[in-house]
Amino acid sequence: MNPLGLPAILTGFVLIQIVHSALLAVARWQGRERPPVMGKLMRPPGEHLRVRLNALEDRARWLLIATSTIPVVVLLAGALAIAGRTPEEHGLVVPVFTGLGFILSAGAGGYFLFLTLNERRACSRALQGHRIVNDSLAALVPAGFKIFHDVPTDLTGADGNLHHLVIANGGIFAIESSTPVNRPAILGRKPQEIVFDGEQLVYPWGQDTLALVPARKKAEWLGEWIYQLVGQRVPVSAVLTFPGWWVTCTANRDLRVCNPDQLAALVLQAPTTGLTDHTRNLLIRSLEVRCRDVEF
Repeated sequence: MNPLGLPAILTGFVLIQIVHSALLAVARWQGRERPPVMGKLMRPPGEHLRVRLNALEDRARWLLIATSTIPVVVLLAGALAIAGRTPEEHGLVVPVFTGLGFILSAGAGGYFLFLTLNERRACSRALQGHRIVNDSLAALVPAGFKIFHDVPTDLTGADGNLHHLVIANGGIFAIESSTPVNRPAILGRKPQEIVFDGEQLVYPWGQDTLALVPARKKAEWLGEWIYQLVGQRVPVSAVLTFPGWWVTCTANRDLRVCNPDQLAALVLQAPTTGLTDHTRNLLIRSLEVRCRDVEF
């Protein structure tokens, strides 16, 4: 039997976790330090995902500390409650409630930690997809095309940012990227291919139309925003791209669906929509103001 006793051991563990929490809080506070002179940066690809990932990293750290500390505190409280008492004196109430508290606190902490890590993986995968699209669009920059990323919109929802926006001589392209996880394919379908038939997306494991909605909504918002800005209707092409997938498009309607490697050709081959230099320059200046909000 340890001479310190179980309460002393548990108390030491809790004190260590408190010290770790204090150090984490200090490190987070120090991370807010900024240079005396600051300017705002343009939003890079997936900026809202980067911010979300930072928040999830902090949440995961605190959940790890809480999940490993709160159950121990419950055990410590139970041990102190029965310390120096015989089983006949304390009965079964304290041990039963201590056990239930330990199981519930550990289970709840593990559940929320699992959800946080799952969301973190999804955000990390989506951010990687945004970077892949950015690499594909980079070939358009030397040709004079203007590209904006993660444009804030007025739309509500978890992801109200327009992922990529290209201002080309042939018009304006609102590009949405999606990175679904691969699942077992249905017999007769290719495991790496997504087919767009003009009405729905046909994945290897099933069909879906919900993924088409954000691309259309953001293109509609952009068209309305441009109209409010310049006083004329400028066509906006809605594009949905799937990094890491081979995309087959059997019909084109109001939305184009493609692989990121096809984006440059799609933009270059688009017919000219009569976008004047004055309108183009006004849009670029306005978007630079809207997207320049990233702090040092």
